[in-house]
Amino acid sequence: MFSHLYHFQSRCRLNPLALIGGLFILFFLLIVQYDPPLLHELRLKSFDFFLRSHPAPLSDTRIIIVDIDSESLEKIGQWPWPRKRIAELLKKINATGPVAVGLDIVFAEPDGSSPHLLGTLDYIKNAPPIVQDYLKNLPNYDFSLAQTLAQSPAPVVLGYVFTNTEKSTRPTSIFYSSQQVPKKSNIQLYGQNPLPFLYSFNGVDSSLQIFERTAQGIGFLNIIPDHDSIIRNLPLVVTYKDEIYPSFILTMLQASQKVDDMKLITDQNGVRSLQVGKYHIPTNMNGELIINFSGPSHTLPYISAHRVLSGQFEPALFQDAYVLIGTSAPGLFDLRAVPTDRVFPGVELHGHALNTILSQNYLHRPEWVKGAELLCICCISLLLLLILSRLRAAHGILLVLFLSFGIFSLSLWCLYAYNLLIDIVYPMTVTWLVFTIVTFYNFIAGEKKIRRLRSTFSHYLAPEVVKELLKKQDDLILDGEERELTILFSDIRRFTSMAEKMSPDDLCAFLNEYLTPMTGAIMEERGTVDKFIGDAIMAFWNAPLNTPNHLVYACRCALTMLRELDELNRSWHKRGFPKIRIGVGMHCGVARVGNMGSQQRFDYTVIGDSVNLASRLEGLTRLYDVDILVSDAVYAVLQESNFFFRRIDRVRVVGKTTPVTLYQLMGLREEQTVDDLQELDAYYAALERYTTGAFTQAAESFLSLHEEYPGVYLYAFYAERCLRMEKNPPKQWNGIIDIQTKKNC
Repeated sequence: MFSHLYHFQSRCRLNPLALIGGLFILFFLLIVQYDPPLLHELRLKSFDFFLRSHPAPLSDTRIIIVDIDSESLEKIGQWPWPRKRIAELLKKINATGPVAVGLDIVFAEPDGSSPHLLGTLDYIKNAPPIVQDYLKNLPNYDFSLAQTLAQSPAPVVLGYVFTNTEKSTRPTSIFYSSQQVPKKSNIQLYGQNPLPFLYSFNGVDSSLQIFERTAQGIGFLNIIPDHDSIIRNLPLVVTYKDEIYPSFILTMLQASQKVDDMKLITDQNGVRSLQVGKYHIPTNMNGELIINFSGPSHTLPYISAHRVLSGQFEPALFQDAYVLIGTSAPGLFDLRAVPTDRVFPGVELHGHALNTILSQNYLHRPEWVKGAELLCICCISLLLLLILSRLRAAHGILLVLFLSFGIFSLSLWCLYAYNLLIDIVYPMTVTWLVFTIVTFYNFIAGEKKIRRLRSTFSHYLAPEVVKELLKKQDDLILDGEERELTILFSDIRRFTSMAEKMSPDDLCAFLNEYLTPMTGAIMEERGTVDKFIGDAIMAFWNAPLNTPNHLVYACRCALTMLRELDELNRSWHKRGFPKIRIGVGMHCGVARVGNMGSQQRFDYTVIGDSVNLASRLEGLTRLYDVDILVSDAVYAVLQESNFFFRRIDRVRVVGKTTPVTLYQLMGLREEQTVDDLQELDAYYAALERYTTGAFTQAAESFLSLHEEYPGVYLYAFYAERCLRMEKNPPKQWNGIIDIQTKKNC
């Protein structure tokens, strides 16, 4: 129960990454609401890219640009042209039956080239009356143009420009100077008051009243660029002195359909749409149309004005078409920057806006899209915080690249399929920022983990193994797992009696001198030093890193420990210390390994029956007076190896019901002599008699071996056991001895 409560408490602890991620999401949502200029401009640039990659188709109703271009100025003369020539141009166009004609020109001053103005000159006042009357009756070019406007079979729409005394907008007209109130249009309001949402102006540059009275319509020509000076939207309605006025192309649509009014539809969030005859035009909250450009400049058909005046065109060119008259000549300053081109004639910009309406191919960015984008940002942030914390940086960047591609593809698909503008900048920004934050956090946490691992395992493992462990730390499990291990215990024989004769300082120096090479032998063979228990050493193999052939490393370590002990004994002998012996017990089996202990202090250690058995084997080395004892699990794996083993006994140790066969690791096969092998054969023959219950014959064989090899205590041990069992034979003999205490043996 308590363990479950502890794990529940651990899971409920506040994850620093979750806290950082949550604060970041809140902070980024505030940034989205503020919409900083840099990200706003990046979003506009992304929309520009989409528009360039997916140009809008041209409408079925043709839109023709009559261009006052450089060639026309060269052939006809510099601008401004006489109004009579503009009247001739209109007559040529109107004769072919267009739907409507729009002049992207403001006639703000009288025509200075008109002949009738000669009669108004000061030096003419002294001329004879007949001369004065003649001059005053010369043609009036302004009147000629006004008469042409009034008699035009197709509606002709003029333009004017609103200005702002505090910050004037750049006019699209060719020249301007007068200021008067333009003729109002009948705009019916449906919904909330739109004035707070519309662009407002304080001044106006309008055409002469003689033209405004005779033209079928007038509309403002203002084009308001974004902060980066690129034009993407066209205002369809603005306010001037608290009155609402329509744009140039909106007036052309009204005049072409011969409707008297327009409908402006609003709600609490601003302007929603405009209704002009059969055309329902969605807008943004400021009453602007998002222009769906069909390509770069000259995508719409152009014809030079001088060709129209000279009659070099097909009459069917203008039939049933919307005709826009304007200029692309660089010297007349009517060139703009748009998403599809950086040098774009202003008259064609009106043409593309008109094409957007006529083709009903509107770009949409409704208010609900912003909410959907915020939800997307939150989902992306949470998803990445959850996934990236579990991935390597290389895999994480692949995920982020894939997600970025998905965001880009989704936005592009929404544009292609539904003309819906979906922002990619904020979702991609949050994607890469979360990746950066998580990567940085993982880097800091990884560095902390590396320092902890290096500090922890440098006491247990060789430096080379620690380096390898740090490289493979993703495969490392420190919380505890079951795996096959080789466990080794070693202890000094009769150490207690030795310690009683030493001072504390001498004892400490002695242990340090002994434990240092023993620990070095374990580390050199890729073992993990678990702990020191006085003079005893506990070590294991195959954790924390997987170590193939860990039994081989452990056996080599045991033999190295004996060689190191021989070196120490020679050194101690010169200094007057007694010779010491150690016992090593080794077993291979499944055990649980991991960090264990209390919350305040814990160690990386192993527990389980396999550990207990290895400890028992080390204790049995004293019983048989052998240096290294291993279990049958070790022997089963290494019996065909280069290690040389001798079977010692089959016993059932304290606390175990399953018997284990004991083997002595005597060295390497290549080190064994012929005499050693002959001795082993004699020993196995005696052991066979003992195992089959022939205790008398076995005792004789062991006594004979002891006489021949008096230094081997094992033979005397078996001889004594056999004699004892000869006097008191067991009822059922299976060759297994229950080890409880030494006296039972």
